Amino acid sequence: MRNAEARVTLGVTAAREGDLEQALIHGERALQGDRQSVPSLIMTSRELAAVMRQRYSEEPAAQDYLNHLQELGHEKPEFLPS
Repeated sequence: MRNAEARVTLGVTAAREGDLEQALIHGERALQGDRQSVPSLIMTSRELAAVMRQRYSEEPAAQDYLNHLQELGHEKPEFLPS
């Protein structure tokens, strides 16, 4: 889980620096890893989701990432980013 959280943090940093491609790589890798705690992963992904919506809402790749996060969140809808 720590690895996934670190990847999300790297994704947030990349997104804030304007590097959408790296942000998406880190974000997707976080979602693809072994998930022992879906709620924890979703909660740590909220910040990256917020940056994606704020800065890259028109980018199809960002929308794909957000959709992937939403699909994961169907397992635990109360933890979905708002």
